[in-house]
Amino acid sequence: MRPSRILKVYYLATLIAGLLFTFPVAQMVQQHELGARGAAILTLCWNVLFIMVLPLVMDWAESRYFKARFMQLEEVAKDNPELAAVITEQCKKLSIPGFRFAVIDTNSEELFSYGLWRSNPRVVLPVSFLTADQKSRTIPSIEAELTRFASQDHTFVFLLFTVVQVMLQHLLIAYT
Repeated sequence: MRPSRILKVYYLATLIAGLLFTFPVAQMVQQHELGARGAAILTLCWNVLFIMVLPLVMDWAESRYFKARFMQLEEVAKDNPELAAVITEQCKKLSIPGFRFAVIDTNSEELFSYGLWRSNPRVVLPVSFLTADQKSRTIPSIEAELTRFASQDHTFVFLLFTVVQVMLQHLLIAYT
């Protein structure tokens, strides 16, 4: 399993959970215990909760399945000051605070980043990327991953989930 696959599994699990939550909410709307707007707001709320829990789930999964060791930038600077300087510069340029590495022991050379709304970013990378002889390949890869992280936003995915779940609620109400 690759680190990016954990994110896909989380997306799938939260979509399925949201769809399952939709059934009792639709039933409450039909029984007039909850209004249509209240149901839509409730749906949005559980999807916001899923967004906010995402980094915690990712941290847990990285440490559980990959035995990830989380390192601050200062720890990396001890062994590889040039890498730390480049990352610090890139983080300032992209306005990314609180950078941490999740170092995993794997044969894969995949870099993967996650975080919540451009805060508390994590970059998952193989331990081989932190060696001095990999410096020429590591620095551009991490810079590219930080740029990708700065432009990604998981909120859009969960808003789409909300739209799908609200549509399912309306279908259930109309055809039941």
